[in-house]
Amino acid sequence: MKFIAFLECGSEDLDEFIEIWRRRTKAGHTVKTLFPPHTMANTPKGYSGFTIFETDDPDEIMHYVTEYGQVASVQVYPIWESQKGAELYQKLKLPMKKSTK
Repeated sequence: MKFIAFLECGSEDLDEFIEIWRRRTKAGHTVKTLFPPHTMANTPKGYSGFTIFETDDPDEIMHYVTEYGQVASVQVYPIWESQKGAELYQKLKLPMKKSTK
């Protein structure tokens, strides 16, 4: 499954954030990156960014959130292609009942 992760890190924690990234990479705690981390220039207190990755292992997500969460705010959301979501919606929606008023 694909996920998007949003991260925010204060300027004073950036060195530790980078060190966590290095430790995770060295230990093999990496997820399959589909869209590499990008920084957004919208946080006056530090750095914020996002990445898109793929995994079917919930433990990998737990590691990701737990490790980076030591120094950053981390939000991870599952994502899917809009067409697949629309197709699933069409399959799942209940037939509309006509009003008998």
